[in-house]
Amino acid sequence: MSDFWDAASAIATTAATGVALWLAMHEVRMRRKDESDRAAAQARLVVSAIEGTRAEVVNHSSEPLLELRIIRADADVEGQPIAVRWSEDDQRIFRNVAAGEQRHLELRMQSWGPLLHPEQSYEMGTDEGATPFNATNHRLTVQYLDAAGLWWQRVGLQPPTRVFGEPSQPAPNPE
Repeated sequence: MSDFWDAASAIATTAATGVALWLAMHEVRMRRKDESDRAAAQARLVVSAIEGTRAEVVNHSSEPLLELRIIRADADVEGQPIAVRWSEDDQRIFRNVAAGEQRHLELRMQSWGPLLHPEQSYEMGTDEGATPFNATNHRLTVQYLDAAGLWWQRVGLQPPTRVFGEPSQPAPNPE
């Protein structure tokens, strides 16, 4: 009978140890998630948009951005990304963007070729604008240094991701 109690005691001890390890691991995961959420709190409040010929980044957070870099402007045409041009004179690296402030970039008007009727495919004029007439998913890629000293990248309205290492330099104007 003593062997039975020894075996039962060993099984109970092993099970208790397993539960304790699982609880400890769960606690570590939850703390990491909470820390990650706190770190990304400001990053989620930096929003960019393209409206007509103006690309804009707004810091909706209550903290300043120590640095903001507009890396590139893109749109999709038939599922393929195309680069959008901007004015050569526009600044694309900004320091100390205060809470609630915005920075913008003027997009360059350009000719994209003939504008075709969507159903009959006859030419209706010239497709001119910052992006082609049929472009979708207009977006900016921005990188910024938040008030906690963390670099983030955000592409359009996708969730921000951490940038480890050096931030990117703004891309050259596309040809």
